[in-house]
Amino acid sequence: MEHQQDCIELLAPLAPDCEDLRLELLAAQGSGPVSTDPKDVQAQHRSQAPVRRAKWRPDPDTIPVTAIDEVVAGVRVLRYAPLANPSPTTTLVWLHGGGWVFGDIDTADPVARTACDLTGWGVVNVDYRLAPQHPFPAAVDDSIAVTSALLDLGQRVVVGGDSAGGNLAAVVARHFAGDPRLAGQVLVYPCIDPSLSTASAHEFIDGPFATRAGLEWCYLHYLAGASPQDPRVDLTGAVPPGLAPAIVLTVGHDPLRDEGIAYARGLAAAGVEVRHFHAPDSFHGAFGRSGLLPSAAADVVRVWASAVEIVG
Repeated sequence: MEHQQDCIELLAPLAPDCEDLRLELLAAQGSGPVSTDPKDVQAQHRSQAPVRRAKWRPDPDTIPVTAIDEVVAGVRVLRYAPLANPSPTTTLVWLHGGGWVFGDIDTADPVARTACDLTGWGVVNVDYRLAPQHPFPAAVDDSIAVTSALLDLGQRVVVGGDSAGGNLAAVVARHFAGDPRLAGQVLVYPCIDPSLSTASAHEFIDGPFATRAGLEWCYLHYLAGASPQDPRVDLTGAVPPGLAPAIVLTVGHDPLRDEGIAYARGLAAAGVEVRHFHAPDSFHGAFGRSGLLPSAAADVVRVWASAVEIVG
């Protein structure tokens, strides 16, 4: 549901398909120790990508888009175009989630293909550098460089991402504030406030989905001693003028819930055109599993339909 008013239902029981997944993930965790070494986490995430892809519906390879490997501004990307429109005039720069530490464009491939199909836009799925091998601001630099290169080629660009990618997308939108070629921003449960001081940041401390401890671990490796108050990390400061219209999706079962809602409201208060959707029965990470979860797929359709409407 779209929410412009102050009073929204923050939290509801998980949708049945989300609850089934929660129980499945809890059972799969077992009782053994879980490595917190970033390289182990990265390897584990990469190993899960084929399994998640095999369960995605519809089969990502049947989505009517083309996909090719490219290098843009020195950064590897996967570029997509609709089969029905091989030369779209609008390009979505998609920045995957994963706490700036894990995640990759192969895991994000079904998400990007779906976005391409639902919007009719081109999509550039960005393989930005990850921490701790490449700590802040490497991911920011890569995201800005790719976006800048596309703008310089005359592309009309929308920037979007989920979680850490939502943070990067918001940072890119701020960097290009006032540039009419940046037509929109799509922020899916974005990381906004590294202080993790909201009520929801203290509410979700265990379980198989995002937790406060997990976010602290991500910020630790991403920042690697850099200031968490850097305006390319902490987005709680003043909203710059000229920001592109924004679509913001927040979910109920998420430590980032309250900061995402606050950011959407802050953008609107600053005069930015905002469409904010809140799914109280969904969880952090559901957007990237929408091919497995009908409830999340409905949110994905809503987000991209609204993005096309607001961006044109």
